[in-house]
Amino acid sequence: MATTTPRRSFHMRYRPEDFPLYLLGLALAGALIFPALPHPGAQVLLVCGLVYLSGFFLIRHGAKFEPSVIRIALEGVASYPALLARNWKTGRAGVIPIAVVFLLALTVEHFLRPSLAGTKWLDPFPWQWVVWVAFLIVTAFRVAILIAHLLRASVVREVLENSTQKKAIAKFSIQQHLYQAFVTGMVAHLSLVAPVVLFYMWTSPSILREALLLAGFLLWRAIARLLEKRNLIEKPHITLHRQFYDNHKLAHQSRFYFTVFHGHHHDAIPSSLIGSAGGTGFFENVDRALMWATPLYSIVARNLLWVYSISIDMVVHQYIPGVFPFAKVTVTARAHHVTHHFGSALPLGMIYDAYIEAHDMNNGYKPDNPVTRWFLAEVERREGVAPELGKKFLSLNDYFASRAPSTSMNAKADPAAVTK
Repeated sequence: MATTTPRRSFHMRYRPEDFPLYLLGLALAGALIFPALPHPGAQVLLVCGLVYLSGFFLIRHGAKFEPSVIRIALEGVASYPALLARNWKTGRAGVIPIAVVFLLALTVEHFLRPSLAGTKWLDPFPWQWVVWVAFLIVTAFRVAILIAHLLRASVVREVLENSTQKKAIAKFSIQQHLYQAFVTGMVAHLSLVAPVVLFYMWTSPSILREALLLAGFLLWRAIARLLEKRNLIEKPHITLHRQFYDNHKLAHQSRFYFTVFHGHHHDAIPSSLIGSAGGTGFFENVDRALMWATPLYSIVARNLLWVYSISIDMVVHQYIPGVFPFAKVTVTARAHHVTHHFGSALPLGMIYDAYIEAHDMNNGYKPDNPVTRWFLAEVERREGVAPELGKKFLSLNDYFASRAPSTSMNAKADPAAVTK
């Protein structure tokens, strides 16, 4: 008789034996976010949210301790520096210019300080206002989505009960699942913001430094566009998509990275409430801030980009038709990532060539499958989307036939988990 839980080749949901690692992930996220919050009341809310999530996990999944969890945690922590180094290498075309601009800004600031002594240029930049106003704008959008879902809770439950999520939502009221998704999205967003807040608290950026960083950011983007047109450097979105795919694959193949980094994103219902930065869990967002050298960006530019990208991420994660912000965008953009959130290992890609990587097609993903057909029927019925859009959504085989590379990934997803 087996004394331990059988090893999983591909991770899509939490299990009782994941509870210790899940608590580790919550503790790490909380330890990072807590000192970054600007008010004791916000810190209390954070603790309450983390306690709520741990209780939700305990009731929904149960808890089980296995001695191997200590080894998995130590191996995972030890492997992370190598993962971060790999990501920096992959994204060096984007990270190096950011670091160079930051160092140049520091150098110029250093030499200009004597001549600018006593002027406003050396006053502290009001980064707190920029960061938290941007955060509140996104939060207001998230609250509006939560209210819309609560008002149409019966629709949410009906949709999910007719989907692969039926068993997953059985233990709680649909309102509790909505609250869990909301808290998940909030903590994920805070996990992205916290590293930059702590960096600003430590470095005390001046108005001059921010002006230099913003000017450097805009100048580099102008230069980069010219270099991209001449194919002298890779376009940033291609690099980001490669990083996303590689890290997403690892997040589902490794128990440590799924449980601690990514799994929160799948534990909640597939609603836009979970959107935070492109399909990410709590410590996964911390990792993204580090691997993209986010603290070194212009504060203004970074937060404007966050308002845009997180809002878009929320919209493209709305997989409950008939509820604001609606699922039509997923159909028109042919975003098959919806299939992944309803239990399929593939597609792992999200935002490249009609929202699927060519690797997904090579590894066996079939766009026309039971989940996508069910989803399209729901969108057509509840949102009045034209059937022609649904046909385009399912017709990706020909689209990728001319684009897919001849070779597939070395490490394939578990075939048993691929939607047929």
